[in-house]
This record gives sequence, C-alpha cells and structure tokens, in this order.
Amino acid sequence: MASLRKFSESMLKYLSEPIKDKHAAFSPNFVNGKWRNPKFSLRRQADLRKMCLLNGVDPESIGLPPKVKKNALRQKPPKLHKEQRQYAEKKAKVEKALEDMPKKIMEWKENIRKEEEKTKSSLPF
Repeated sequence: MASLRKFSESMLKYLSEPIKDKHAAFSPNFVNGKWRNPKFSLRRQADLRKMCLLNGVDPESIGLPPKVKKNALRQKPPKLHKEQRQYAEKKAKVEKALEDMPKKIMEWKENIRKEEEKTKSSLPF
C-alpha cells in the first residue's frame, strides 16, 4: 500500500461478523435466469483483504476466497519491423555472395576484356 488507509466503520464490521452467504458476497451468482453481481466488488474485496492483514485477521476466516495468483503472460517474440525480421536472411545472403565475389570479379573482367577485343580494329594504327 502506498499510503495509510482509513477504513469506514461499515467496512470494519465485516471483520467482527462473518458474512452469511459467502458465495453470493464474493462471486457472481446465477439467480432466476440472470447473473447477479457479487455484493463486494473486486476493489472492495481487495480493501477487505488489506484491512484483514492490517488488523491481524485471516482473510479466509471472514469468507474471502483465497487470493488467486495471476498466470504469467505468454511470452511472444516482438513483431519488430519487417527489415529487422529479415535481417538474418539478408545477412546470410550477403555473406554467401561475398564468398563467391573473387570468382565473379574474374568473370566480369574477362567479359570486359572480350568486349574490348570485339571492338578493336584489326588495323595496327
């Protein structure tokens, strides 16, 4: 708790008197074909639980359900931007191309030499 809470007298009376219909007080109920809200909202249930802990009373003794631990969220990898997702493939492609680069350069130079020889005249001047 961030600050000291002052609880009202009406809330403090629930510590001394056990709640009669515990199920109806703390969870939604299906009555006459309709869902009824619980008597205590989740916020008020949390306040009751804090009040019990401050006054040294077991929260389950007044009828509060046991505190439910939340499940950890499923961890998904971040979506990222498209170029970030494709970075590994692109890097592998570039590395493969760099391995073949000396061979490609030699072929390119040969092609240029052949093209120059085609355009040279057979005359000596």
